[in-house]
Amino acid sequence: MKNIITWDLGRTKCAAALVKYDPKTQDLFCDGHHSVKLKSCFSLTELVEKLEHSLDFQFADADAICIGAAGQYDGEQLHHTMGYPYPMHMEQLARDLHWPKMAVVHDYTPIVCATFTSYMHTSENLMRLNLCEMNPLGRRVALGVGTGLGAKDGILFSDGNFWLGTNEVGHIGVSAPPLTDYIYQKRHQELIAYLRSEGILAPNEPLCFEKILSGQGIVRIHRFLNLSTHDHTPEEIGGRISDGLAEETLLMFAWYLGLFLGTMQLIFMPEGGMWITGGVVLKHLKVFECQEFLRGIEASPAYMSQRHQIPMGVMCNPEHAFMGGAYYAVKRLLEA
Repeated sequence: MKNIITWDLGRTKCAAALVKYDPKTQDLFCDGHHSVKLKSCFSLTELVEKLEHSLDFQFADADAICIGAAGQYDGEQLHHTMGYPYPMHMEQLARDLHWPKMAVVHDYTPIVCATFTSYMHTSENLMRLNLCEMNPLGRRVALGVGTGLGAKDGILFSDGNFWLGTNEVGHIGVSAPPLTDYIYQKRHQELIAYLRSEGILAPNEPLCFEKILSGQGIVRIHRFLNLSTHDHTPEEIGGRISDGLAEETLLMFAWYLGLFLGTMQLIFMPEGGMWITGGVVLKHLKVFECQEFLRGIEASPAYMSQRHQIPMGVMCNPEHAFMGGAYYAVKRLLEA
């Protein structure tokens, strides 16, 4: 058995897991995982110590390490536009602690790699949004709505290897919907005007999807609908939605999520499916039951008959990032 350490490193917290890999059967299984708030530590070294203690495993004893991280990695250090609480000198840390082969990858690389594994064949891991059959060798897209908006596309080859695309979909601009009822067009223009009047958008700054499809995005939608200046947190708005006290917020969020998915369908036409996850989505699964979600998808009506054949589902089990990171490590580190 091989031991693989995988991280899911965001700007606010880091989750890590010990994944076992059997080279004979090529099976992967998660042997335990733990999450640590970054601000509960004073340094990257202390973060590692906490994770090792929680997993009861020294990372230097692993056969490979894969770190899926938010931000940009320059080969030595991780950088994030919003900033990490302390420097993320990953390469120096790996040298100092005598780690095995390590890869630091885009945070949605492990998510799309999870779709290459047996994770996708267990019904408990997925909430299917349709029953369309996945083309196993077709392009697939994994995307997530959480603190930010992320995605990655990839293709699995018949030999188990893979190709990954590069993109920054959170920065796709939200244009006027191609075809929708006047009420949605009017509301869309009013939202843009509101965001500019509140200083959330600069005068010449475009409205990108991440501004409204993220934890803070759902807060902005709620404030727009309620003309509120109160600084709600995403958790507070989430609680109101769960209690049925912010139904209009949920419906508007559902429409924009559908608009985004329709845009992504047209960009990629992914025969391997669109697989959705992220903290915001997983807390509000009823968003997919809203008619507004479908209306958002259909606001971009081109090639709709072909798009109805694209498999879609929600990745519900939080272990998918760990399984995908381990799969990446097997193919890019252990077999390299």
